[in-house]
Amino acid sequence: MRAPKNQDDRSGKVAEVLESHAMEWHQLCARAAGESGADRACFAFFSHDAKSPVRVLGRRFRAWQESHYLAVWRHRGFYCPLTGRELQLDSDTFYLAIPISRGELHGLLLMEYAAEPATPSASQREQLDLLASHGALLWREIELSARQRQLDISSGRLLNRLKALFLHVPILINGFDTQGRCILWNDECERVFGWRFDELREHPAPLELFYPEPKELRQVIQTFRELNGSQFREWHPVARNGHRLATLWANIMLPNGDMICVGHDITEQRELEAQQRLAASVFEASYDGIMLTDASNQVMHINPSFTRITGYSLEDMTAGAATLFEQDSESGDALPLPAGPDSPAHWQGECTVRRRNGSRCALLLSVSVIRDERGQVQHHAIILTDISHIKRHEAELRQRALYDPLTRIPNRQLFSELLGRAMAAANRGNTMLAVCYLDLDGFKQVNDTLGHAAGDRLLVEMGRRMALVIRSCDVVARLGGDEFALMITGLHQPLECTEILDRVLAAIDTPVRLEGHQARVSASIGVAVYPEDAGDGQTLVRYADKAMYEAKKQGKRRYVFFESALHLQDQERHQLYDELRRALVNGEFLLHFQPKIDLFSRNMMGVEALLRWQHPQKGMLTPADFLPAVLDSDMEFELGQWVIRQLLQQMSTWLEAGQDYHASFNVSAGQLLHDDFCSNLQYLLELYPAVESKRLELEFQESAVGSDVQLVAGVLERCRGLGLSISLDNFGAGYASLVHLKSLPVDIIKIDRRFITDLLTSPTDASMVEGVVQLAAALSMVVVAGGMEVPELGDRLQQLGCHYVQGFGISHPMPAEAIAGWLMEWNRQLPLQ
Repeated sequence: MRAPKNQDDRSGKVAEVLESHAMEWHQLCARAAGESGADRACFAFFSHDAKSPVRVLGRRFRAWQESHYLAVWRHRGFYCPLTGRELQLDSDTFYLAIPISRGELHGLLLMEYAAEPATPSASQREQLDLLASHGALLWREIELSARQRQLDISSGRLLNRLKALFLHVPILINGFDTQGRCILWNDECERVFGWRFDELREHPAPLELFYPEPKELRQVIQTFRELNGSQFREWHPVARNGHRLATLWANIMLPNGDMICVGHDITEQRELEAQQRLAASVFEASYDGIMLTDASNQVMHINPSFTRITGYSLEDMTAGAATLFEQDSESGDALPLPAGPDSPAHWQGECTVRRRNGSRCALLLSVSVIRDERGQVQHHAIILTDISHIKRHEAELRQRALYDPLTRIPNRQLFSELLGRAMAAANRGNTMLAVCYLDLDGFKQVNDTLGHAAGDRLLVEMGRRMALVIRSCDVVARLGGDEFALMITGLHQPLECTEILDRVLAAIDTPVRLEGHQARVSASIGVAVYPEDAGDGQTLVRYADKAMYEAKKQGKRRYVFFESALHLQDQERHQLYDELRRALVNGEFLLHFQPKIDLFSRNMMGVEALLRWQHPQKGMLTPADFLPAVLDSDMEFELGQWVIRQLLQQMSTWLEAGQDYHASFNVSAGQLLHDDFCSNLQYLLELYPAVESKRLELEFQESAVGSDVQLVAGVLERCRGLGLSISLDNFGAGYASLVHLKSLPVDIIKIDRRFITDLLTSPTDASMVEGVVQLAAALSMVVVAGGMEVPELGDRLQQLGCHYVQGFGISHPMPAEAIAGWLMEWNRQLPLQ
């Protein structure tokens, strides 16, 4: 029943198409009649079996039936006139037939004449064949159009059924016509891609939204034309949010050429596969060793790094993982393999492994237990990191942190740790221990004369000797510089350690051969006993340090036990420091000034600023009474800066009064070597621009030089660069060195007062003073003699060539406001020139 129905539908569609092309057929028949001189012309097309005509186009000939058209075709009398009688027509009309045959298409171009026509010439025949072919093409076009209309109708009906069926299904289904426009877009497509159907339906080229790259777009369109387009292929369209999707698509072509596309969103699947590939590549490429075992801890897989670290292959790992590892004694809990029901999900610790070649390797081991949804152990993931190099580095760092790099004996930090343990052991054993603070006497001279390299070798030798003479339960450590510490344990009374200390003194006192010279040093040792003197290690070391200084005061080369009197001195020093702090805040400090005189002209060449403390109870105090309490403290720099500021302020006041004096100030070692000394000095000079820096003189003592001559020289050079003169104070009181005079930027040498006091009675002092004067002249330096207590010393100094002096024989230090009056009186007493 469906075939006739389809045939009728198709005939109907052909009739519709013929109606739309009627004008073309009329024109074509008119041309054929005109070309052949006929009265009229028409076309007749047969079915494939050529048994009945399908359609006659143009005006039908009178009295012609289907049998007449078939008779002409069967008669094959083409291109020659035919009479109506020959066709069994009751007519004297003549006819001419032109055959049409193109593939399965058969037909005739027929012309009707009132009189007998001539046989067509070759050119007429060619022209008529051309018109016949034109008619055949037009007929084929009509057939195809009719067929397409029929397909469109049937495809439309199918599409409507598919829309109703696929609109809400949970798979991707869409459709596109032959022009690439969207004709179907179900709910799942909207959810995955983010585009609505009404938006895509209006878009002229919706496929470009999904495949913005031209090459990919061409490949997609190509599949629409392929015979195997119904096979699933993977494509990566772009969603509305810009994300690339992984999808599988198969195409189903409808009868009219439209395309229905069925797809699956496999983005999550591909992402999971990518993660799995990534995990696999990480497993294989990881620099850390990875081992995967089953629930019974049987090895399933290892990565290449595991073999690189341990030397074992997968075939070697048949005995289980736990037997490979040895627990580090300091790592805590044992290695939890295999895991049990109550085992933690993760474990980490340090272990050791014996490699296949027998060597040992330190590992950081991490174990993760993998369970199923019921909590049953399925696998163990074991990650091991080779930390052998870290352990070696830690050992090196510990060696550096706890041992002196020069002598290779314990340093201060390790000594403190060992002291804490020893005190705990003493408490348990009800014993005592002694902490001994040791300083080498004469070490500075070795450094200055033989150099630092020789000094280092001396320190190494002293550390070695002390380690040899003490017991194995005792400790020797270097605290820094030439200072060492001893810890003597297991004592039942303090004097038990004296035998060991005597051996230490004797060992240090033995000469050492250095640089071809014989060097000799001694030791001053302070001893504090636990728990008799103090109950903590820090206090014990501090008390031993104080006792060491007492040993130096008593003549060196000895040991002194700490006594409470030394602690009392320390408390007094702290109390004095607190008082000095309050004095600085309360403004109890002031400056006095002592004139310096030119012995030859008798003129005042300047003044020296001297610090004084106006104590509320004790009256006026000199630096000798209080300055030791601030040395090596933060107040040392602060008080020194106060002196410089007060001096500059006073010099500004003098200048305003028309009094232009040179002035000098003293700088301690701690102040001179402070990081901010030069910058603060420059700041203060800029704060008082009226005071010319060339009128200032900086006095320092040789003790400030210490062992770093270059550092001190650099600071003094910067001060000289600011315009100040540099004076070396108390020359001869310390270890005066010609090397220092050569290396330091010194302009003035100030001879210590101890060489001046006995100048009248001591030829030795006179010779030394004369030598210093001549040395200073050779070095283009100025000499000032301090401590001229009586006028007669001035005459003697003048005889020795010393120009400049200061001391009580000239004037006692005085307040700033008294300088002008004193100078007026001094000038009045000058002899007339």
